[in-house]
Amino acid sequence: MFLFRWLKRLIKTILWLIVVVILIPIAGLSYGFLTTSSLDKTPLPGIADGAPPKALADKVRAEIPGYQRPEESTFLTYPEWAIVYAAREYAGFVDKDQPSGFPYWSYIGRFWQDYAMVIRASAPYKFNYANHQMLVIIGTSHSIEHILQWAYENTVGRITEATTAKRTAADIYQAKVAADYAAFLDQVPWYQFPYADKRAGLFAVQPVPGDSSVRTGERKLAFGLADTIKQGYADLIKKALAATMDPALLDIHVWAKGPVGEATRNEPDTLLERDMGADGTIFVTRRYQVFTEMILRLIDKGVSFVEIGGNDEIMATVLSTDTIAIPEGMHILFSYPLPADQSTRRTGMIVAVRKLHLVLPALIKSGARLEHVYDY
Repeated sequence: MFLFRWLKRLIKTILWLIVVVILIPIAGLSYGFLTTSSLDKTPLPGIADGAPPKALADKVRAEIPGYQRPEESTFLTYPEWAIVYAAREYAGFVDKDQPSGFPYWSYIGRFWQDYAMVIRASAPYKFNYANHQMLVIIGTSHSIEHILQWAYENTVGRITEATTAKRTAADIYQAKVAADYAAFLDQVPWYQFPYADKRAGLFAVQPVPGDSSVRTGERKLAFGLADTIKQGYADLIKKALAATMDPALLDIHVWAKGPVGEATRNEPDTLLERDMGADGTIFVTRRYQVFTEMILRLIDKGVSFVEIGGNDEIMATVLSTDTIAIPEGMHILFSYPLPADQSTRRTGMIVAVRKLHLVLPALIKSGARLEHVYDY
């Protein structure tokens, strides 16, 4: 009888957990749509300027494998980067302050607002089921992780904070791990992060004079357990992806004009693919943050862009200390102060690819800093 009651309670608990997990994306997206506005649907200025001859563009697509990327992916990749930015801003926060003060709930809400925005932005395109499934999963995981960390840091974490007048060596080590993790995510998926190695490093941290033994022990126990769980989860994800999904495309094809050969000569992992004379040059290079940083160097050397990933629209974000002017060739998608640093504003925009060489320098001249170009 006791065993039956125990099993009944266990099954009931599991069912409630499933219901809660299912409700997170429903509540999150409801919040996202209710707290964000509709997007500017007027035609993007400059979108048709300098378009390549249709026959040549069709030939390029037919002859270069992987040249064309789904254009909606420039929007759908953004929520993944929003999680990267949350990690980056967490690292910046705990470098100076205790993690109990981090605005966890604001970052949960921000993810679902960003996701609602990209749903609106990608609505004219064919529904990408695989992308949306992945975004719901990572958004739910992101929310659960932040809720649990908020609850822990504002109970047990607050108590052990009170036992010390300064950050302990363990706190400082974990801040460094947070910075390493944020930098790692710029180019590599989270599940490849060496959690087990970082756990070993945490356990090896020696207290310095004045450190609270209570705080040190609690940090090692809490983050050591978290790293163990994350390492196990990461290993499962790696196995599942290896069995069910093709590897992510790490390269991007870029059609550009100007001194492309000279400008890309010293760029690592970059190859000229096709010289089309007056119509430009196609080259292939690495994606993600590496490509974002390359774009500005190429523009400085006189390069302009015809297509990126076979597309003529692309999403980008900039950081600034104030609202920005809007150069011709772009629409604002969103603009908000960072939850962890209200003095800095993130602005997302959609830009005509053939106006990038004008739009980005104009934004930088006005005081903005390019954060990322979302290369599909």
